[in-house]
Amino acid sequence: MLDDGSGRAIEVKIPRRHGPALDVGNGEVHPSNTLVDNLNVHDTRGLPSLFIDNQPVRVGSVLKVKGTIAEFRERQVELKRVFVVRDTNEEVAFWAGVARHRRDVLSKPWILSPADMKALDDQIEAETRKEEERQIARRAKYEASKERKAENDGKRQRHAERKRRLFDAGALKGSDVIKAPWE
Repeated sequence: MLDDGSGRAIEVKIPRRHGPALDVGNGEVHPSNTLVDNLNVHDTRGLPSLFIDNQPVRVGSVLKVKGTIAEFRERQVELKRVFVVRDTNEEVAFWAGVARHRRDVLSKPWILSPADMKALDDQIEAETRKEEERQIARRAKYEASKERKAENDGKRQRHAERKRRLFDAGALKGSDVIKAPWE
């Protein structure tokens, strides 16, 4: 849980790395057991412990967290990067950076020029066309496999009929009209 200062705690989702943390067998080496390289999570007797840069994180520590906002039951942050804020000067510098980003980027209207709009529209149209082509190809492949299956089923039935005729060829005349005792 993360207290963002708004009076409400936010869940933080820490994606775990699958398999062993340090060596995955194909030459790749991962420095942690999570997808965040400087963060390790250890579970001791059911109690999780966090380590950032191999240092334990204590309750009440100030952290600089970057992630994507997701929602599962309630709002949560999927962790991408995390750093420990060592002192208040570093915290003030972080907040100044956030304020600068808000002023320089977020507060300005995001207006696209007609050329940019056309380029984006063309890109969306091309992606849509490509997806439609994929679906057509998928449908054609499905139809071809259906035809092959029907053809194979027909061959199987003809083969079974030939076998039946072959076996019935040596049977006694009229044996096809003899009723079985349970009929």
